[in-house]
Amino acid sequence: MRRTLRAALEESIETVGRVDAQVIVAHLLGVNRAYLATHPMRVLTEIEDAKIDTFVAQRALGAPVAYLVQEREFRGRGFALSAEVLIPRPETETLVDACLARLAREAAFLDLGTGSGVIAVTIACERPDAALTATDVSVHALDVARSNAVAWRCEERIELVGGSWYAPLAGRRYDMIASNPPYIPARDPHLAQGDLRFEPAGALTDGSADGLDSIRAIVRGAPAHLRPGGWLLFEHGYDQSAAARALLEAADFRDIVSIDDLAGIARVAGGKMQVTHRRQGMSAQDRIREQVTLHPVVLYMKGSPQQPMCGFSATATQLLRMSGAGEIFTVDVLQDPEIREGIKQYANWPTIPQLYVNGEFVGGCDIMREMYQSGELQKLIANAAKSETKS
Repeated sequence: MRRTLRAALEESIETVGRVDAQVIVAHLLGVNRAYLATHPMRVLTEIEDAKIDTFVAQRALGAPVAYLVQEREFRGRGFALSAEVLIPRPETETLVDACLARLAREAAFLDLGTGSGVIAVTIACERPDAALTATDVSVHALDVARSNAVAWRCEERIELVGGSWYAPLAGRRYDMIASNPPYIPARDPHLAQGDLRFEPAGALTDGSADGLDSIRAIVRGAPAHLRPGGWLLFEHGYDQSAAARALLEAADFRDIVSIDDLAGIARVAGGKMQVTHRRQGMSAQDRIREQVTLHPVVLYMKGSPQQPMCGFSATATQLLRMSGAGEIFTVDVLQDPEIREGIKQYANWPTIPQLYVNGEFVGGCDIMREMYQSGELQKLIANAAKSETKS
């Protein structure tokens, strides 16, 4: 005999509790929770009845409801999920709030380790003027993030990139970098409890004893990818606030913040990149010399590779990409007046952009174009890559 909706719901509540039972039954019937109260005598089909029993049994064994229904709400929006991505939590809403409060107009925003895309998609929806990039090492996670971007009609404004942290972003700079990285210590007993048992281990822990290796990598790499005055903000564990602040201070960030979640626990840390990257006591010439020595390929330009502020700079970055340049260190001279004047004196060359390879001045846009047409630029970039590999 087939059950009524009321009977199925009551039996489910006895097994998994009221909230979980209502979510599961409403999802499987394709209705909202109000429908459950107003149609108690609806007779279920055999398929509906069987699915409810199956989902309830899985939940009773510990399977997260979010994975069963393949959806979780985040800041009032529904996001598709799969078992390959982390389940969004309220703590991450605190991170998004912190980002929105500090994000300038028409900013370039980077979401590292995007997972289901809740951070990037939420920022895209609430700040339609922002240009967004989101990375993840997992192809499956990028597929989920892409589906959520399409669902919320912001896929054209979010560039999804595969790779670990900054690896696929050579030479690119942003006004804000945000991340909810893995931060649970490798031997934390919570990993074997509750929903965490079912979530992807790589999204929860990086395997380090203190859980901070990913945060260290993010903080360490941020100066090469933040524009002067840009913000780095990231989520961390309930007991990692002091360690997070120490990492930011050691990396010379300013205006460091610790932000509490709704429970009053510090869960987000961040800091602001200095207006210039100059070191104490270093002249512009010394800073330029250090930059062109440390990095195989350096381009002094107006703007950034993703947002060049003049046609010559845009052409120069395009020529480098077509020449096979991977790791390019770029310096936006518009953000640093001392470098803007100093670079003209350094090589006795009056215009921007300027390209340096293995510490040697190559030339400006016109010379780069001539070298590309003759094949010399491609050879130069290839030799720079070989030199970097050997070192």
